[in-house]
Amino acid sequence: MRKKDFEIGHLYRLLGELVPYAVVSKRDYEGWKHNESKISLPYKWDERILPAVFVNSFKFTSLEKGYSCYLRAWFGGESLVLVDGQPYGEVNVFHKEVDLTKFCDGKEHILRIETMPRGLFGTKEESVFKNSQLVIYDEEVKQVLNFIKNVIDVTKETDDESLANFLISETNAFLSSVSKPKNTEAFKSSVVENPTILGQVTSTWSHPDFPNDKVIYDLSFKKMLLEKFEEYEKSIKFKGLPLFPKVGNVFVCGHAHIDYAWLWPVEETKRKIVRTFANAVQLAEKYDEFIYSQSSAQMYEDLKSSYPELFEKIRNLVKQGKWEPVGGMWVESDCNVPSVESLIRQFYYGQKFFEKEFGIRSKVAWLPDVFGFSWVLPQILKQSGIEYFVTTKLSWNETNDFPYDLCVWRGIDGSKVVYYSFKNYEEGYNGRISARSLINTFENFRHKDITKDILLSFGYGDGGGGPTEEMCDNYQPLNEIPGIPNVRYSRVEDYMEHLVQDFDLSKLPVWDGELYLELHRGTLTSQARTKRLHKIAETQLRNTEVLNALYLENYQEEIDELWKVLLRNEFHDILPGSSIKEVYEDTERELTHVIESCEKIQQSIVEKNLISTEGYTAFNFSSWQQCMRNDSSVKVEPLSFVHLDRLDDARIIKKEKAIKIMVEGKDYIMENDKLKVRVYPDGSVNIYNKELKKWAFNKSGNLLRIYGDVPPYWENWDIDASSKLSEWKPEVESVEILHTETSGKIKVKYVFDSTTIEQVYVLEPESDELLVETSADWHHRRAVLKALFPTNVLSRYALYDIDGGYIQRSTTDNTSFEQARFEVLGHRWVDISQYDHGVCILNDGKYGHCVKGNTIEMTLLKAGIYPDFCVDEGHHEFKYSIHLHGKQDVIDFYKKADKLNNPVKVYKGNLKEPKLQIRIEPENFKVLSVRKVNKKVYLRVLECTGSSGDVSIDFLTNGLNFKKVSLVNALEDLIGDLNVVDNTVNIPAEPFKFYTISVEL
Repeated sequence: MRKKDFEIGHLYRLLGELVPYAVVSKRDYEGWKHNESKISLPYKWDERILPAVFVNSFKFTSLEKGYSCYLRAWFGGESLVLVDGQPYGEVNVFHKEVDLTKFCDGKEHILRIETMPRGLFGTKEESVFKNSQLVIYDEEVKQVLNFIKNVIDVTKETDDESLANFLISETNAFLSSVSKPKNTEAFKSSVVENPTILGQVTSTWSHPDFPNDKVIYDLSFKKMLLEKFEEYEKSIKFKGLPLFPKVGNVFVCGHAHIDYAWLWPVEETKRKIVRTFANAVQLAEKYDEFIYSQSSAQMYEDLKSSYPELFEKIRNLVKQGKWEPVGGMWVESDCNVPSVESLIRQFYYGQKFFEKEFGIRSKVAWLPDVFGFSWVLPQILKQSGIEYFVTTKLSWNETNDFPYDLCVWRGIDGSKVVYYSFKNYEEGYNGRISARSLINTFENFRHKDITKDILLSFGYGDGGGGPTEEMCDNYQPLNEIPGIPNVRYSRVEDYMEHLVQDFDLSKLPVWDGELYLELHRGTLTSQARTKRLHKIAETQLRNTEVLNALYLENYQEEIDELWKVLLRNEFHDILPGSSIKEVYEDTERELTHVIESCEKIQQSIVEKNLISTEGYTAFNFSSWQQCMRNDSSVKVEPLSFVHLDRLDDARIIKKEKAIKIMVEGKDYIMENDKLKVRVYPDGSVNIYNKELKKWAFNKSGNLLRIYGDVPPYWENWDIDASSKLSEWKPEVESVEILHTETSGKIKVKYVFDSTTIEQVYVLEPESDELLVETSADWHHRRAVLKALFPTNVLSRYALYDIDGGYIQRSTTDNTSFEQARFEVLGHRWVDISQYDHGVCILNDGKYGHCVKGNTIEMTLLKAGIYPDFCVDEGHHEFKYSIHLHGKQDVIDFYKKADKLNNPVKVYKGNLKEPKLQIRIEPENFKVLSVRKVNKKVYLRVLECTGSSGDVSIDFLTNGLNFKKVSLVNALEDLIGDLNVVDNTVNIPAEPFKFYTISVEL
């Protein structure tokens, strides 16, 4: 230890001697009731009815000026404090006292405590109501002692030795002058209030009893302390500030990062919201300058439904500028797995809620803890009224530092937003108003040549809780101590607006690409059932809205509520797969409800619009023409249907030339007019394209491999970089031909210990791709299942679908940045191509991929052990297909992806013509959504290939007239009216942009 460390330790000890002098009195607070019965403390309570409720009355006459009254208690876990029936505060490990001063008015008040036997992070707490005291403080003495503590904290954290020496000298002289020895009994009485010795003297083999009801408060000592402090404070300010001027500004906002689910279920989150928000309201009412920022419309909606009076207080604080609804999203969602439309709806419903309830829209995307950000996001932000993007997560990169704390982030379509990040070693976005947070966060900011104004959010988070009085009390002292940045309260949006006014944005560096997090790569795969249900629910919601709009029905409000269920389950610890098992029990039930409800709405629309109950209707919800799976002669135009006379085996069947299936040695052969498929004894496959005269793979592909996966820290979040050092190959138990009327099918059954995997290779007549239907009964831990495809392709780049277009990534490992991307996002397809041919792997709900060299890897399952020990245990079903093609054709990939994920849907009966029909040309535009709201229909299309040129949209209204057609943004704000000629509009389109068209009927 350095001499400075000893000196600072000495100062903390001297200060600890003074802390007990701030306590005027304390007494046990008795008379608590539980289940209508009086109790004595300590009290072990029953956990069968939760939350546990404790009630007491409180009546206190007015306090002397400068005194405050606090409840100091531990009820046995996270607790909500209600006063006279309204949420007022919280008790947890970081909020151990509740200020009751405002209720010391001589009137009787009722305290109600609601306690869960859990800690902030879901850990089990002993269900014992241990203690309850009312403590009276001298606020003037508290403020003096807090000032001194902050001076010592600055001394500890600063790297400026001259500043440290000055503060040590002044503080040592002051504390030595006011410290005095105490007699033994007085010292015993002070131990409980002395934070520097309590733990030490009570940890010995045996120790005296230290009374918890005695105080050493002394008015004469207070007088002496204040007199000497006045001189000390002057010295610190007036001598110190000229020698060590303030440098820079740290703009702070109170904040609580409340994970909507994580180590606790959503029902507990709703309780955390009330506790945390009540605490923040109390602080906003107590501290004049305090500002609090909180994201997530879903949380506000939860609060409004449970405690409307508290919600109304927040609404008033928003009007006063003391509470900032930030982020503009329904929840702080994952930004990798959701579709473009889902991400748009996050902002659509979030901003609409903020506008309705608070009269504002946020300009800041607040996503401090999300595990990477898709390249599609900037366009969505700009079209949703968002100008600024704030995160801290990229500071978690395990290999390479993201190069910027402040830059312009340029999206796939060219849209730009201002990116901002701060790096705070005191728990990142869960910062503090403390010397450590201020000094280190300021020093860590890498663009002080551009600005010396930085942002810091403060408050305990993840499990909620939020800011504390101690943090707020540190605000003023830190502003008066020399040699460190100033502290200023600010809303996040105000800070960002202030920031961009001070410099030319064109001079900022530009990051053009995805924001890839070099960590938590396993979240692209963990909880595979949830991800698959989520994908199906996304598709069902889209299809249901399309049907509702084309038939001009009125189910949109019901569909909106289903969207919100989907969106809350996109929270960044739910959809990525990093929560406890109870969360996924709820999530899978809710997503199943969304899917089934969509089916019911669709069926209701169909039944209302039948011209006959005979026959069938094959409806194509895709953006492109589709054929029936087993009958390529039945073609269905996009957003349209055909009538059919009959079904066979739940599918439309017409006689086709049968697939040739044969055995050649130990190999199985399937063949149609386009492909020859060879299945090897080890279950792998190769595909020969007769037109191209090429094989897809080097020897064979679809190699199933199991890798040991033991991440060093974050089990269900991460895939360990060294996992491929331990590789296992599941054994083939059987290979058999499945006889069908038209399709060729070969089933391979694999066994690996207690895990079984069955794959059926399906070749359809006239098809140029091979379908792989997979079912797995998975029973392994700390393992990853992958499918490998070593292609016969030479390319240094591969294309990955990101739903709003595609991204090109390197297949080489030339740099540390490339090496770190060993597991990356891909939505419905991944392709590697050389000039004359390529191989595309399409899937129906797998997001983790990698292409290194010539090998495509797709991660199928990942099974960690924390926080859900049995993540993905049991049965799984999924499909993917292998497409060996000629020259790269992105549109063809999208068509095939739609066929796999959203095939033609068959309804019983013959549907009548829709009241609204939509035709879109050219075919490089895909339909993201069609929705009817009151008398308007909104169509959203996206250019998906990277091309420019007009998009032509025909609206056929089946005799109905429409008033006008307009271009609007993602929030449906008017951009401009469109010229309509013969029911057709033409819009100049740019690469990868999406366009929302409003049709007013």
